[in-house]
Amino acid sequence: MVEILSEENKALRQELQGYCEKVGKIQRFEMEIQKISEAYEDLVKNSSKRESLDKAMKNRMEGEIRRLHDFNRDLRDRLETANRQLASRDLEDHNQGLAAGLYMPQSKESIKEREKLEMEVAALRSANEDQRRHVEILEQALNNAQGKVVKLEEELRKKQVYVDKVEKLQQALSQLQAACEKREQLEKRLRTRLERELESLRCQQRQGGGAQSAPPTEYNAPALMELLREKEERILALEADMTKWEQKYLEESAMRHFAMDAAATAAAQRDTTIINHSRNGSYSDSSLEARIWQEEEEILQANRRCQDMEHRIKNLHAQIIEKDAMIKVLQQRSRKEPGKTDTVPLRPARSVPSISVATGLHLRQASQTSGQITEDRREERAWKGSASVLLGKEPLEHLLPSLQLIPSTASLPSTPLLSGHVKTGSKDSSTQTERSPELLRATPISVRPRLAATPSGSPILHHPLVKSGVEKTGEVSGGG
Repeated sequence: MVEILSEENKALRQELQGYCEKVGKIQRFEMEIQKISEAYEDLVKNSSKRESLDKAMKNRMEGEIRRLHDFNRDLRDRLETANRQLASRDLEDHNQGLAAGLYMPQSKESIKEREKLEMEVAALRSANEDQRRHVEILEQALNNAQGKVVKLEEELRKKQVYVDKVEKLQQALSQLQAACEKREQLEKRLRTRLERELESLRCQQRQGGGAQSAPPTEYNAPALMELLREKEERILALEADMTKWEQKYLEESAMRHFAMDAAATAAAQRDTTIINHSRNGSYSDSSLEARIWQEEEEILQANRRCQDMEHRIKNLHAQIIEKDAMIKVLQQRSRKEPGKTDTVPLRPARSVPSISVATGLHLRQASQTSGQITEDRREERAWKGSASVLLGKEPLEHLLPSLQLIPSTASLPSTPLLSGHVKTGSKDSSTQTERSPELLRATPISVRPRLAATPSGSPILHHPLVKSGVEKTGEVSGGG
């Protein structure tokens, strides 16, 4: 059985090898057939391309042959027409030769008349050219005169605008000077009143120093006076903070107003130049070049003015920051020495109003907006009543900040500052008033809302000076 199976296995292996060889041959045949079919397809494509190219060349050659036949026919027609024209010209020349003898004297006379007419035409042309030159000169003079008139009108408008601005600024400056003078008078009155009260209180303390065996009911009045003094100091501190915020807001609004004015003037100048160009579009090239040059100079001057104003604003910001730092240092010094201010109880006079309220009244008179400010004052009074509980006792040195007057730098750059950082005190250094270096712009008060009602996203609150003021009030409220 094993031998039979082995023989069958061998036979099957041989058959398998034969089939494998047949399969390989069949695959080779298929590959060759595929190559032959691809070659046949390539030949078919090439033959079709050649046939198409042959057809295209044949059509092109046929078209060229037709074109040459047509060209040959045209040349033959031209040759025939040229021969006919030559024959006709020969006849005409013969006829002209015959007629020339007849018309020779007439032609000489016509030549003379033609020369005369040519001379007259040349004279008329020269006169016409002179007239054209004269007209061009007159047009140039007219254009120059119109340009001068336009320039003078623009200068007159600019000067009129500057005059109006100067008048407004002078009025605002006079009003602010009057307010400053009244403020200084009120400060002097308050200082004299405080000095008198201080002397009277010292005399009372000296007189009551020996009477130590008095009943305890006599000490109730000084305690109440001390409490009243603390409350009034808190009120004065809140009023001083209010004026400080108002001054900072005035400064910011003045800067914005100046920027808006500068942008408006630049736009107006650009519009006027465009209108002038549209009116005088028929001017010559030289006048247009002169106007373009003048416009470029005006643009450069406007850019220089903007750069100067930005530089001045930066300088003013730097001065404000420096003076604010000086105020902080002085406040820290005054806080380090609390004994000097608390040794003697001070009571401000009830008849004399606070300086911040007085300045508010003067600014009200200057701007003539009393109704709106009285409503804002009522709101601030309610705010003061709630905020006075949070604030602690502060020294009297920084309770009375005075206004620092500065005119608008846009039209009056040479006007100096009217006041600086000044500290005044009495003989015994018990009462002091410190003038803060806040800047007050000459802008109407009707445009400034109260800072108590400003939203949190307002750009005024992002100003570095306003941030420092907010941090300062936060420190005071945290300490209270």
